[in-house]
Amino acid sequence: MTKATTMVLVALAANLAWCGGTRAGQTWVCSVTSAVAVDEDGTVGPPDTGSRERPTFFRIDTSTKELTLLAPKSRRGEVTKLDTVHESEGQWLLSGVEHGRGLSVIVTAEGRMSLSVVGDGVVWSVFGNALREGESLELVESESTPAPEDESADEPESDSEDESPRHPKCPRASRPNLLRVSRTKAGHA
Repeated sequence: MTKATTMVLVALAANLAWCGGTRAGQTWVCSVTSAVAVDEDGTVGPPDTGSRERPTFFRIDTSTKELTLLAPKSRRGEVTKLDTVHESEGQWLLSGVEHGRGLSVIVTAEGRMSLSVVGDGVVWSVFGNALREGESLELVESESTPAPEDESADEPESDSEDESPRHPKCPRASRPNLLRVSRTKAGHA
């Protein structure tokens, strides 16, 4: 092997090793904020999971093509294999089949998650939030850094009970107040 060929192979291997990380799979921890089922007769209500508790948190890993339940404790570790993982226009689309039902998930760059389960005569629509794994550590670290002082510190505090601390990566207008979700709307998600 010539020296030039060796150099090209080394450069190619280094490029693949360096760039491989940019195309590595994404992993999210997702929370369920609401869920609804619609039957073929038009009946709308909470999804019927039989005697099993409804999932509240799960993890999606595009590298392993798996959706793993994290909570409730009774369901922790249940895994659904995903057949298709596709990134398009800044959002991830994932799909699979389990127990004769189709599963589709969309995770947006803004951290919204929509999931649907389609079975014979029923559709479940599930909505929630997705936090890229590792992002929570970034948020904690950025909050521990003192913010630069600004002129707004002199303004009086709002009397509104609706105000909550704001974070630069999570402006109030783009994030739901998870503590205010009503039990009738999402309590059994």
